[in-house]
Amino acid sequence: MTESPPTPAQGTSPAPSSAARGSSPDFSTGAPGHPALPSRTHSTVFACPHRETESPGTEFPLTCHHVSTPVVDLLNQVAARPEAPLLTWEEPDGTIATWSYRGFARRARACAALLQAKGVAAGERVALVCRNSAQRQAWQYGIWWLGAVEVSVNYDLAGDLLAAVLNDSEPSLIVLDAEFKAAVAGCYRRIDTARHLETLADFPPEDAHCPRLPESPAATRLDEIAHAVEADALCSLIYTSGTTGPSKGVMLPAGYPTANGHTIAHVAGLTSEDTGYFVLPFFHADFHVVFSAVILSGGSVAIRPKFSANRFWSEVTRFGVTWTWTVGFLFSAIRSQGADAATDTPLRRIIGAPIPDGTYEYFEDQLGIDILTLYGQTEADGPLYDTPGRKRRGGIGWPSVGFEVQIHDEHGHELPPDTPGELVYRPKFPHMMMLGYWNRPEATASAWRDLWVRSGDRASMDQEGFVFFHGRMSDSIRRRGENVSVYELESTLRKAPGVEECAAVGVDDDFSGEQEIKVFVVPSGADDEHSHEFTVAAFQNYCRDHVAPYARPKFLQITDSKNIVRSPGTQVVQKHRLLRAVAEEEEATGVPATVYTIDV
Repeated sequence: MTESPPTPAQGTSPAPSSAARGSSPDFSTGAPGHPALPSRTHSTVFACPHRETESPGTEFPLTCHHVSTPVVDLLNQVAARPEAPLLTWEEPDGTIATWSYRGFARRARACAALLQAKGVAAGERVALVCRNSAQRQAWQYGIWWLGAVEVSVNYDLAGDLLAAVLNDSEPSLIVLDAEFKAAVAGCYRRIDTARHLETLADFPPEDAHCPRLPESPAATRLDEIAHAVEADALCSLIYTSGTTGPSKGVMLPAGYPTANGHTIAHVAGLTSEDTGYFVLPFFHADFHVVFSAVILSGGSVAIRPKFSANRFWSEVTRFGVTWTWTVGFLFSAIRSQGADAATDTPLRRIIGAPIPDGTYEYFEDQLGIDILTLYGQTEADGPLYDTPGRKRRGGIGWPSVGFEVQIHDEHGHELPPDTPGELVYRPKFPHMMMLGYWNRPEATASAWRDLWVRSGDRASMDQEGFVFFHGRMSDSIRRRGENVSVYELESTLRKAPGVEECAAVGVDDDFSGEQEIKVFVVPSGADDEHSHEFTVAAFQNYCRDHVAPYARPKFLQITDSKNIVRSPGTQVVQKHRLLRAVAEEEEATGVPATVYTIDV
């Protein structure tokens, strides 16, 4: 299923101004004094089947769109390039393993056949509780092959948090790594776990339940099922990390991975010669769309179960990686390896967010590797992207890939340039965003206002259309008549001597009826030769010198780094998880934590 480029009569936006087209040279440079170096002969032209032949270059904002489903796109590439490499990884013994397009499709089809034999049909939910692996990806595509619904479960969840996701989604079958079987069986009792739990250790060979030959009757019947899946059918439930409350199941249509993968392929300029590198958890939305981008471009992707900073550059070289997708803390970890570790690297482009301090200087200014940032949520994976010829350091992209974006006040009015408010967006094309929240009609209804999706994020847009992130709307503290941006406060306190990480929360003040600020601090590691020793006195002095009086914290508590968990994408601290972890530690030890009062 494909769609031709829309004509102006079909509702495309008018041609952008010269500024929006990026004709002004300073739009493609970095911060003053830090010009972005050009990409190393990296093609920016994605061979899109929907672009007019007379317009061969990558054009932004995009006016072409791709309507399909992930399995159909895979089958199309199997027909065109069956033996080309698709997935590559390192085995435990150090050898390199590769699945071709045809090899991956055979295995995914075998998973579909096994699921079908278990009674799974279109619309039924199948949960995946698995670490990153090629086998997990085959199970995901096998679920989609049948038109069933994949439930991506965070494998780090346990106890009540794991039970909440499983009880909310009610899967009829669960596929998991053997290491998670006891945890799942212990918290989810709605199915006969002895009969229904499948483990990746029992992964079917590519010819199990389905002959190898793609033209076999069994394979043909399964492929007919896959082709009948509509792009607007529910295909995935991905649970948000939650920053202030329980996770919500985001319902994604089958056209979502391909539509957003199409835009990624454009932004990154992917071709069949490109190899990506992905180390983030597969249970997030990111790999759903990145893998689609790889398939649409005819390229390949190297994967690993877990990120390793020490192995990043060597694996990039070993796999011939030309582009990667990453998030804020990984940028910093990679940068800590130094520039010498990246000598002669084939890496040319990185897409990621948020961008920590020093990232552009390291990757672009020293190494000549393009950084393209973006803004996205599970609900819509990318309303904003930098593009190769138009980007601005410090921003989170511009509306370049098929979304309208505005900044609204609390009443839904569009705000003037450079004025912070709520970031809202709406797609120009179908299947670019969620269908709603699973089992939460009220939350679904409140997400939209006047046909705009309310992101819940605070941002501003400058005169040229670049957007800047200012934190979550709900992540603020009312103190002394002022609204304190927790995002901005934490960014400042993270630079205090001896502070590795921090999180600020509001605590009720009965006297004022408002809130005081309490900050949880993770001190720098003692073995870090560049770190300062953390002291309460030094922190107090830093607050006096660097924080406005109304925003200065009154209380301080030391905590462990494992208690501070950030949401992917925005990297906002999940405060409810922090407070729960701290409370559980106190209950387990019977010793209340020490809370310091800061005299500022």
